[in-house]
Amino acid sequence: MKQLLQILKNPFAIVEDKKLFFVGIATFIVGIFLAYYFQLQQQILRLNILETPELKQVIIWHLIIVVSLTIVFFTLGKIINKKTRFIDILNTVLIALIPIYISFFQNFNNFLTEETEKMLNALKDGSIYTQSPPLLFIFVGIAGFVFFIYYIYLLFIGFKTATNAKKTAHYALFFVILLFTDAICSFLINSI
Repeated sequence: MKQLLQILKNPFAIVEDKKLFFVGIATFIVGIFLAYYFQLQQQILRLNILETPELKQVIIWHLIIVVSLTIVFFTLGKIINKKTRFIDILNTVLIALIPIYISFFQNFNNFLTEETEKMLNALKDGSIYTQSPPLLFIFVGIAGFVFFIYYIYLLFIGFKTATNAKKTAHYALFFVILLFTDAICSFLINSI
């Protein structure tokens, strides 16, 4: 149990890079099919509900995210520490995405799609103030938020481990570049 907690806390400092790469690639492939099955468009900092994405689109979107994050964080890592290895940054991105893939189950049986649609309709007709959301929707929303926070945490702790970053300026740059990359990727993904 103690080792599992340590792995969850910082897998990049404990697990061998080849194992991380294998798990990361395997979950990346599974994540593509989950996004396709649950009709979700993953972006770096958000999920969008779609009606019927094509598998080819979903694959391209996921590749854009992994390639973009890997390139920008590897470049920043090289600036911070010239010994930063590409495989460590790639593993960081691949492993960090696992909580997002798990959160795709929020749309099991189109639950998220239907509840979001109900909320939007309630907003339009003004009945949102008299309705309370179902408890399951609140629970699913909180769980999705926890998975999102863990995803950002894994990105950060993996980057920090790979680059040996220790200064506040490095951390600030990490988050600025994350936001910048999200904006660029959103543009690319939405233009496909």
